[in-house]
Amino acid sequence: MESCFPPFQGVLRVHVMEAKDLMKKDISVLGKGKSDPYAVVTVGAQQFRTQIIDNTVNPKWDFWCEASIESGQYVEIEIFDKDDTSDDEFLGRATVEITSVVKKGQVDTWLTLENAKHGMVHLRLAWMTLSTDRNDLSAALAETQMLRVTSMSTALLTIFIDSAKNLPQARPQSKPDPFLIVNVGKKQEQTSAQMRTDAPVWEQGFTFLVANPENDSVQLKIVDQKTEKELGKFSYALSSLLAKANMDVVSEPFTLQKSGPVSKIIMSMSLRILRNAPNTEDEIESTGSNGEGSLSRTDSVKSAQLSKQDSRLSVDTASRDISGSTPEEPCVVSSTATVSSATPPATPEYRDSTLIHRTTSTTSSGGVAGLGRIQLTLRYSVQRQRLIVIVHKIMNIPLKDPSNIPDPYVKLYLLPGRSKESKRKTNVAKDNCNPIYDATFEYIISTAELIGSELEVTVATQKGFLSGGSPVIGIVRVPLNDNEISQQGSTA
Repeated sequence: MESCFPPFQGVLRVHVMEAKDLMKKDISVLGKGKSDPYAVVTVGAQQFRTQIIDNTVNPKWDFWCEASIESGQYVEIEIFDKDDTSDDEFLGRATVEITSVVKKGQVDTWLTLENAKHGMVHLRLAWMTLSTDRNDLSAALAETQMLRVTSMSTALLTIFIDSAKNLPQARPQSKPDPFLIVNVGKKQEQTSAQMRTDAPVWEQGFTFLVANPENDSVQLKIVDQKTEKELGKFSYALSSLLAKANMDVVSEPFTLQKSGPVSKIIMSMSLRILRNAPNTEDEIESTGSNGEGSLSRTDSVKSAQLSKQDSRLSVDTASRDISGSTPEEPCVVSSTATVSSATPPATPEYRDSTLIHRTTSTTSSGGVAGLGRIQLTLRYSVQRQRLIVIVHKIMNIPLKDPSNIPDPYVKLYLLPGRSKESKRKTNVAKDNCNPIYDATFEYIISTAELIGSELEVTVATQKGFLSGGSPVIGIVRVPLNDNEISQQGSTA
């Protein structure tokens, strides 16, 4: 086996989250600058490219890729401004030594861009070791499902194509010029062509990242280069390789289908399960992220209802009233709250579930300010660097005029800044003082940024509700530096 396969060390998982303060390359007639940035990730001969984010110098890509690593290398990130009329313009680069990720297991870092006047890029990297224990597959599958990224892999497959023999002729009185094509998932590799032989010897190896070896398969076909005629094919289910000792087959002959009666392909295969590397240092490096560099997921479900009593938040649930301030005024969360225990225990199954428990309102109270109550769920996934906000319902909006029933909706902003990029909005509920939304919104935000942020929740109506026709019914601000959000969870 050692003579067949290269000594792969592991797989590097790269999460290109975002960049900030990039150079402005597109200057409009009004003098305002912008860029349409994308990033290119290079690891050895492997290259990946993010999507283009238009009209911004603070792009959020949320892009994942994986690269198999043979020996000490480095990751290079280059950022460009897409230009439809000329060559794309360079916005800077950054590099990370893979050995540093191997030592720490996981790294979360902001890197200053080189060869640029200004700009930084936010990367999260995880080192995956290669396991011969098939029992590690369940944990690998659970992690990819938790990430909710369809491009993630759970195993590394190495194939060594040795040779074939007794291939049929592609044309009369002439031996074929065969080459072999191998497909696993969406990736395709091809050997060189061997001239005028029915027993080609290729001795070429390929690697494939596999999404799920329980379902995936290897598809091979041998083709004559001159006539493009198929000389034989073979399909191998990777579930069979899972059942092999050490998940290997060595120099094994396989009978080709749709070929000659004794046509064979001789090859070796090795399957390894991806497993998170252990940390070899006391703390995971997290440059610019206050030490919160772990890629392990921590969901939080923070429960806060709105009513009248002690304002302390419990680990499980807490309640808040809507205060009647406008966006221009300082907005303070009501100091009254009712502590309850409606949230289910924070078991792993519950934390990883997308189902959210919503407590039925048992009070007709309009809150301390008399403007109603709102129920939210806040969850933060460290693994995905996502803040998830679920707007469940509004309760007991006061009806001041029976002929003017409000059409309420909920608007969200992340503070400080209140940028357009952070704006989220529910649908409008027509003529309803107790609307139910159960609407889910997500923000890409690092752990360090979360600590200094607040979620501003505005309840408004399409109809002029308050005196003077203001659409705002009330506002509440939820600080996001509460440990319960990142550890246990909170529903407001």
